[in-house]
Amino acid sequence: MSYPLVLTPLFVLVALAFLLMLCAGSRSGAVGERGAAVSQSGCAAALQEQYGLPVLFYVLTVLSLATRHADLIFVLLAFVFVALRVLHALALVSGRGGTSPAMLHVASALVLAVAWGVFAVRILLGF
Repeated sequence: MSYPLVLTPLFVLVALAFLLMLCAGSRSGAVGERGAAVSQSGCAAALQEQYGLPVLFYVLTVLSLATRHADLIFVLLAFVFVALRVLHALALVSGRGGTSPAMLHVASALVLAVAWGVFAVRILLGF
């Protein structure tokens, strides 16, 4: 896999973290699409979530590149993980009903666990 393709999900997650930093640091509430208020507390909560699972994702991405185990399966799992993290952040920031942030968190954790499992099996079994 090419470096740009492997690193694109990582860059998207980093951009999300910076956007959440800006949102959490803003002095007044902003208005998002459809007139929904974006709360600072929601931004702060979403930003705090960027220091858990995403760190494990960053480590996995770097290790996959360093060991040359970043293949199509890794890239697909990475895109799914990042999409779930973006949806999770949007759910926390908007504070609206719909998909529960907890369910999105669990789903992204499962995707990341599968990615780590695939990586570990390939490393330990020499694939």
